[in-house]
Amino acid sequence: MNTQQSLLAAVIGKPISHSLSPAIYRSAFASQGIEGEYRAVEADSSTISALLAELRVQHISGLSVTMPLKEAIISHLDVIDADAELLNAVNCVDFIDGVATGHNTDGDGCCDALEQQGGALLSGAHAVVLGAGGTARSVALALGRRGARVAIINRTTENAEALVRALAPSARLSGGDIVVGSIAEIARAGVLVNTTSVGMHSEESPISANVMHRNLVVLDAVYSPMETTLLKAARQAGGVTVDGLWMLIQQARRQCVYQFGWNPDAVPMREAAERELAARRK
Repeated sequence: MNTQQSLLAAVIGKPISHSLSPAIYRSAFASQGIEGEYRAVEADSSTISALLAELRVQHISGLSVTMPLKEAIISHLDVIDADAELLNAVNCVDFIDGVATGHNTDGDGCCDALEQQGGALLSGAHAVVLGAGGTARSVALALGRRGARVAIINRTTENAEALVRALAPSARLSGGDIVVGSIAEIARAGVLVNTTSVGMHSEESPISANVMHRNLVVLDAVYSPMETTLLKAARQAGGVTVDGLWMLIQQARRQCVYQFGWNPDAVPMREAAERELAARRK
């Protein structure tokens, strides 16, 4: 362990006790031979300003941001990058040279998991995203930026339309596109991503099992349970499945690049997260 390199990092949100980030980041620190402290700190919009000031005094290097602070934190930062501004959401902050800069790694983390764990080819792919909330926005933008045609399916059509208006022009600049879609799109899709909370701690599924097919790579952002009903149906149909824990790991790896300048191995991070989940089930 290199005690000459000591880092302070944290994750903030409310509630925060469920977060896997401490286990994941401590593993990342260890893999780099770095002595680091990683805290989980409960905060909301009324306490975030004082907390950030305190963490700056303590020379924090990296901050992960979860609900409900991804929008609220923006006004407290010095800079936000172009994608975070477009998405109006920050999940990652670095403090290089004392400047607090916000980023959003959710979408690229999802795409990394689709490519690296799912074997998906995203350029030219026909992708379907379920949901139109914050996670859907980041995923749709990242998919479109990688050249995919992305169909947004959401119960409230107006929200899907708003997402398309905001993000489609940027996706088209990279050869992709984002449109409002329907369940029928899944029949000819190669990629399916669930960004809704349907299936979390339940056996519900956001769509019927009979629309699944063997040519799909399916990622569910939900990771509790690890194999959701959606992923089970995709596997039984012969498709390739990627659980939400891989998305969490991959977006954390991208955060490490912004915050610390290195990209840790995904495997030890995954193993640390699985050990933490197993300990919680005891």
